[in-house]
Amino acid sequence: MKKVLVLAVAIAMIFGLASAQDVVPVAKTGSKSLNFTFGGLGAFGINPSGPNGGIGVSYFLNSDAAIRAGLQLGLATTSTPANPSGTDGSTSSLTLGIAGDYLMYMNAGRVRPYMGAGIHFTTQSSDTKYVVNGPGTQDEQKGGTPTTFGLAGIIGAEFFIYSELSLSAEYQLNIISLTSTSDLTNSNPSSTQKGGSSLNILGFGGGGATLHIYF
Repeated sequence: MKKVLVLAVAIAMIFGLASAQDVVPVAKTGSKSLNFTFGGLGAFGINPSGPNGGIGVSYFLNSDAAIRAGLQLGLATTSTPANPSGTDGSTSSLTLGIAGDYLMYMNAGRVRPYMGAGIHFTTQSSDTKYVVNGPGTQDEQKGGTPTTFGLAGIIGAEFFIYSELSLSAEYQLNIISLTSTSDLTNSNPSSTQKGGSSLNILGFGGGGATLHIYF
């Protein structure tokens, strides 16, 4: 799917560059765009810098300023077979990331540098069931996964292939990031391990590319 998206973007860029250079961006007061991030904004997965990809929407307050919201949702499951017999193990995790940004654009041309700031929130839940080889009671572990709230600085540039279609490259700088983990609980034997927290001030964030479709 990712290769298909990259190919489609490359074809659109070729036709866009081959067409007339007088592309007039439709970005103005009230304009909206759907945003599809791939390969980044961190990695668009989830990392300590916040949500790193997924789908989002932008709304232009005027031709030089916009607000942006993003959503990332991920579900991962793995299984581990028992050997030679017993109870199979499994691991599952659900990740949710949301972000809100305010962006200011430097000009109204085909290439539009911008800067801004954003906040993000990510959380993850997990459940692990350990393999039991032979007879015995399976141990299940829940929790211990991070919840992060952060503030980031943003700098990037958007290039309009057509009036309603553009690509942007962006870099985010982590200003402050607070991460906490939930308690770890085990079922067999029953036990609880307290979660911790960490605070990061300033640091490298992540970069990525986004396809924008205006409407």
